[in-house]
Amino acid sequence: MIGFFSALGTEALLEILKQSSDATAIYTGSDITIQLANDAMLTIWGKDRSVLGKPIEEALPEIKGQPFTQLLKQAWQTGETYEAKNTPATLEINGEMVTSYFDFIYRPILNDEGKVYCILHTTVDVTEKVRAWDLVKEKEEREQKINEELAAANEEYKATNEKLNDTHNRLSKVFQKLEFTENRMQELVRTTPVGLALLRGRDMLIETANPEMQTIWGYTQKTVLGRPLLEIFPMLKGQVLSDQLDLVYSSSTAISIREIVFNAYADGNIEMKYLDISLQPLLDVNRHVDAVMATIVDVTERVTARKELEARELKLQEYTEELTALNEEIQSTNEELGTLNEEYAATNDHLDAANQQITILNDLLQNQNADLRVDNQGFQKDISNLDSSNKLLEDRNRELIQLNNTILKLNDQLSDSETSFSNLIAQAPVAMMLVKGDDFIITMINISMLELIGKDISIIGKPLFEELPELKGQHAANMLIETYRKGLPHSDYSNSVKLNRGGKEDKGFFNFTYTPYMENGKVTGVIDMAMEVTPQVLAIRQKEQTILEKIALEETLRSSEQRLHSILETMAEGVGVTDASGQLIYANPMAQQILGISESTIKDRTYDDPQWQNLRLDGSLLPSEEHPMSIMFATGKPVFDHEIGVQPPDRDKFYISINAAPIFDKEGKISGGIGTFMDVTARRMITQGKDDFISIASHELKTPVTALKATLQLLQRSHEKLSGETRARLLDQSVKSLDKLSHLISDLLDTSRIEQGHLRLDKKPFVLSELFDNCCSNLGDSTKQEIIFQGDTAQMVNADNQQIGQVMINFITNAIKYAPQSEKIFVKAEKISEEEIKISVKDNGPGIPKENLIHLFERYYRTNYHGQKFTGLGLGLYISADIIKNHGGKIGVESELGNGSEFWFTLPLEKNE
Repeated sequence: MIGFFSALGTEALLEILKQSSDATAIYTGSDITIQLANDAMLTIWGKDRSVLGKPIEEALPEIKGQPFTQLLKQAWQTGETYEAKNTPATLEINGEMVTSYFDFIYRPILNDEGKVYCILHTTVDVTEKVRAWDLVKEKEEREQKINEELAAANEEYKATNEKLNDTHNRLSKVFQKLEFTENRMQELVRTTPVGLALLRGRDMLIETANPEMQTIWGYTQKTVLGRPLLEIFPMLKGQVLSDQLDLVYSSSTAISIREIVFNAYADGNIEMKYLDISLQPLLDVNRHVDAVMATIVDVTERVTARKELEARELKLQEYTEELTALNEEIQSTNEELGTLNEEYAATNDHLDAANQQITILNDLLQNQNADLRVDNQGFQKDISNLDSSNKLLEDRNRELIQLNNTILKLNDQLSDSETSFSNLIAQAPVAMMLVKGDDFIITMINISMLELIGKDISIIGKPLFEELPELKGQHAANMLIETYRKGLPHSDYSNSVKLNRGGKEDKGFFNFTYTPYMENGKVTGVIDMAMEVTPQVLAIRQKEQTILEKIALEETLRSSEQRLHSILETMAEGVGVTDASGQLIYANPMAQQILGISESTIKDRTYDDPQWQNLRLDGSLLPSEEHPMSIMFATGKPVFDHEIGVQPPDRDKFYISINAAPIFDKEGKISGGIGTFMDVTARRMITQGKDDFISIASHELKTPVTALKATLQLLQRSHEKLSGETRARLLDQSVKSLDKLSHLISDLLDTSRIEQGHLRLDKKPFVLSELFDNCCSNLGDSTKQEIIFQGDTAQMVNADNQQIGQVMINFITNAIKYAPQSEKIFVKAEKISEEEIKISVKDNGPGIPKENLIHLFERYYRTNYHGQKFTGLGLGLYISADIIKNHGGKIGVESELGNGSEFWFTLPLEKNE
C-alpha cells in the first residue's frame, strides 16, 4: 500500500477520485488487489474499508463464478479498457445475496513506460433503470396481448350476440316443441304396446303405470298408484326381481331380466306369464337415483312357441339321424354304381336299385324339398337315356368283338389270298387298315378308316407316322408298335386320340383292336380296326356327370347347413341374426368375442339393448332409430360400414363397423336381419390420433406465427417511436419465431419423407469430435447447463453428419427441456465392439415412468411430463429412430424415476481396409 502511494503520488490519486463521478475503485497486481475504493463503491459492495489491500475475490468471495475477476485480469494483462452496460452482479448485502444491474468501466492506467500500474473501476447502479425498462417491455407486451385479446373478444362478443339472438328464437320454438313433445310422450306411454311403470324411491312407490302394464299386472291404475310395489305383489319379496330393483337403486346400473316367471291375476284367476323386464335408473339433479323405470314385455307366446319349437327340433333331429343313415346307404350304393358301371351288363341292375333308393328318398322328402323331387325325376330320365346308350354301345362292342374274332380266324385262312384279304378290308363295316414293316407302311386302308383319320388314298404306300405325326407318343401308337414287336393282339375301348383332321387338331374317343399280320409264320404287319365312339363317350360322360351332380346336390343339401355353420363359426367378422322384432337368434363366436358376451347371454338381447350403451362417434348416446339395424328395418335396404361406439359396463369403450342386410320371406316381407360387424377400435384410434395431431400441429404452428405477426405489426405501427434497442429486440424475437416455425415445418417434411421412403443418406467418414463440437456450438449459448463430452470422441464413423447431428441435438435439447434441474448433461461415446460404437446422452433429471418408455419413439407421441406440457409435434424422437434405423444402428432409452434418463443409439464403425 505504501509503495503504491509513493509511486503514484497523493495528488494523482486524488485527481483520479475527482474524475470519477460515480462509485470508484482502484486495483493493482495480477491478483487484482483493492488499493482504494470510495464510499459509493463500498456501499454498492456492502462492505467496509477492511477490504482495502485484499485481492478482490478474497474481499468479495460471492463474485467467484461471476465474470468480473476474469475481466479485470484480462484488462491488467492486455491494457485494454472494458466497458459494459446493464450487467447483473450478485453481491452479499447485509447478509443477503442481492442481484443488481450496473454500467461499469475497467480502465487500465499506464505509466510512462506504457505498462499497467493500476486499474480504475467506475460503476453506476442502473438497477432501477433496467427494472423500469423491463416493466415497460412487460407493459408493451401486455398491452399488445390485451389489444389482441380485446379484438378477438369483440369478434367473439359480436358472434355471441348473434348466437344469443338465434338461440332465443330457437328456444321459443323448442319450448313450443317441448309442449307438443310432452303431450306426445304422454300419449306414447299410454298407447305403447310395452308395459311401462315408474317406481319412485327406495320403497318403489308406483308413480305411473300405463294400460299395458295394468293388463300385465291384472290391476287397475286406481288400485296400484301411490302404493309400494311389494305391497301389491308381496310374493316378489326375496325373489330375483326384488333383488335386482334394490341393485338398480343402489348402484345406478341398468339391468335386464329375461323370461322371468310371473303369476298375474286375470278375471280372478292366476295366470302364469313370462316377462322380459328392463330396469333403468333415473337420476335427479344431484346424480342420485330418484326412481326406476320398469319396462315389461309379455313374451309368454314367444317362450311357449320356443319350447314347442325345441320339442319339434328334437323330433326333427331324430328324423335327421334316420335320414343321415339313409343317405349313407345311398352314398354307398352310388359308390358301387360307379364301380359296376364299367361292367355294362350289371350297370342297369345297380341303376334300378339306385333309382328305387332315390324314389324312396324322394317320397320321404316330398313335402320338404319339391325342387329336389323335380331334379330326381329328371335324374330318372337321364338314367333311362344312359341305359339306352349303354345297350347301344354294348351291341356295337359285341359286333366289334365278333368281327375281330372272325378276322383272327380268317387271318390264317386268307394269308395266301391277297385279293380276298383286300376285299375283306375294303368291305369291312368298320374302319380298317394294314400297316407293314418297321416303318409301318400303309399297305391297305378302307374308306371308313380314311374318313376317320381325315385323309385320302394318297397315303397308301407311305409310313403311317409320317402321314400322322401327331400319333407319336400317344397311347394308341405305342400299343400299335408293341403289337408289331411282340406279336400279341391289343384292344382298348374309349381311348382318347388326338388327330389332325381338316387342318386342325381334333380330340376323339375310339374303340380299336390291333391284330398282328402273319406271313410265313412271322409278324410282318399289324391290322388296325377302329370305331369312333366320341358321341357315345361324351354322352356317357355327360350322364355320369349328371349323376355326380345329382349326388353332389344331395350331399350339398345335406351339408349346406353344416358348411354355413362352419363358415359362420370361423369368420373374422362378428355375425348376428335377428328376427323381425330385433331379437337376436344367433351370434357367431367372433360376435361373442367382440362384444365380450356369451352365446346364452347375447341371445337374450336385442341389437339395441340399452345394456350395451350404443354411442355416436362423438360419445353421445345413440338413439335406437339411428342404429344401422333400425335403419335397415325402416328402409328395407342394406347399410354398409356404419361405425358406432359401444360402452360395456365392465370394460373400456370400443368401436365397431356394422353392415346390416334384411332377410325377406317368400312374400317379400322383412322377416329378420343379418348384421355383420368388426372391431375397428384400432382404426378409430389411428383416426383420432391423426385428428389430435392436426389439432396439435395447428396450435404449435399458430403460436410462432401469432408471435411473429404481433412483433411485425408492432414494428410496423411504432417503428419511428421505438428505440434502436427495442427494434433490435423485436427483430430478435421475430427471428426466433421464424426459427421455431422452420423447425416445426422441417419435422413435418422429414416425417413425410420417412413415410414415402425419401429420407436419403449422404454418408461420409468423419470424427465424432467434429460432431460434438458442432452440437456444442449450437446449444452451448442457449443453456446454463454444462454439456460434458466423454469417451472415444476420436473414433471415425461413416454416416450422414447432418442427420446424426440432428439426432444428437434432439437428445441434448430434450435433456435441457425435460431435466432443467440437471446441472450437467453427459454425452458419451463408447466403442462396444470392433464393428459398433454407442453414443448416449444422460441427464440427472426426474426420470421417465416405465409405462411411457415404449411410446417415446412413436409418431406424434407427447408425454405429460411430471405435470408439465411442452411444445412440439412429438416427431423428434420418431424422426431420430428412423435416421438411426437407416444407418443400420439401434436406438433406445433407459430411465428410472428419480434417477435421470439416458437416451442412446449405436452406429456401425468405419472399417480399416
